[in-house]
Amino acid sequence: MFVLKMPKFGLSMESGTISKWYKKEGEPVKKGEPIVEVESEKITNDVPSPVDGFLKKIVVEEGEEQKVGEVIAYIAENKTELEKEIEEKKEEEVVKEEKVVQEPQKIIAKEAQKAEESFIKASPRAKRLAKEKGIDLRKIRGTGPNGRIVEKDVLAFAEAGATVEEGTEEPISAIRKTIIKNLSESYHNSVLVTNMTKIDMTELLKLREEWKKEEKVSVTAILVKIVSEVLKKLPKFNVLFDGEKVKKFSSINIGVAVDTEKGLVVPVIKNTGAMGIREINKELKRISDAAKSNKIELDDLEGSHFTITNLGMMRTDMFTPILNGKEVAILGVGRTVKEVKVMDDNSFAVRDMCWFSLSYDHRIIDGADAARFLGELSGFIELHLDKMKETF
Repeated sequence: MFVLKMPKFGLSMESGTISKWYKKEGEPVKKGEPIVEVESEKITNDVPSPVDGFLKKIVVEEGEEQKVGEVIAYIAENKTELEKEIEEKKEEEVVKEEKVVQEPQKIIAKEAQKAEESFIKASPRAKRLAKEKGIDLRKIRGTGPNGRIVEKDVLAFAEAGATVEEGTEEPISAIRKTIIKNLSESYHNSVLVTNMTKIDMTELLKLREEWKKEEKVSVTAILVKIVSEVLKKLPKFNVLFDGEKVKKFSSINIGVAVDTEKGLVVPVIKNTGAMGIREINKELKRISDAAKSNKIELDDLEGSHFTITNLGMMRTDMFTPILNGKEVAILGVGRTVKEVKVMDDNSFAVRDMCWFSLSYDHRIIDGADAARFLGELSGFIELHLDKMKETF
């Protein structure tokens, strides 16, 4: 018999949650075949069966959590082991049946008690009306003979707006717990300030249309490259701060927030300063697709120095993004809308305008530094796109 334990996907992983069992107890499994899906704090991964055999017993059910290294299931390596388990279960069921037969009077008495407790004095019309309006009769005080609930009692209850809808509860996923933890720490442990500016995106969008003839490139990929150039000029934004020490980097790793069914994750594009836009676009597509399909690797979620979050496609103009981990700044990108703009020669033109929001930790970054960052960013986008052509 083989003992299947909760795997460790990363150095910081302490426990995992069972998202889905691909096999039921008693079903055959093959070595290397996915047997269970496990959700950790950062990623969701399939765990392959380490041996050929049969899924003998599931110890941790779907939705339940288990510590790393603890048992989640047993795998029978042959039919003899499996059949032994089945026989044991049959014996348990027989014992349960015998117990039920031996105590029929107790069960009948218990059911009778439940029926008595659930009996409600109400007229047929009151019951029918309550059912139509979705009202729980137990919440109504009757005014009829001997406290009987009558139709007018139900009407009065409904008019008072006292209908209560019973809510449903569902557990928070491991990824959502991590998001809650990280955002809370970021909010409480940093001095968050946000500077905003509106940038003319007209020429950038024209350039993107030109590049489309050769390759479809996303606006986010172009912005990743532009931000990399800004970070080269302003390296104090390309750091991590743990509250006591600032860690500087020569390379530039940019995280890009991706919306998935299980929450927001931030895959990382490594060494963007040395990459061209085509390379960045290809890597961005790879990690985004992996994140949305729950196939992202742990290495793709670590090592970010600066984050970009783009909500432009979600009809958001401007917002205040929260810092990612120990990073000292994050750039929020809003939607691009056409506006009438006064040009330098006082003429009017319809241009594509977009709000950019830079949130930063004021303990490390001064307001003037943030203003310089947004100034450099707008300069690249509005005046120096020729430099981006060289990196395509």
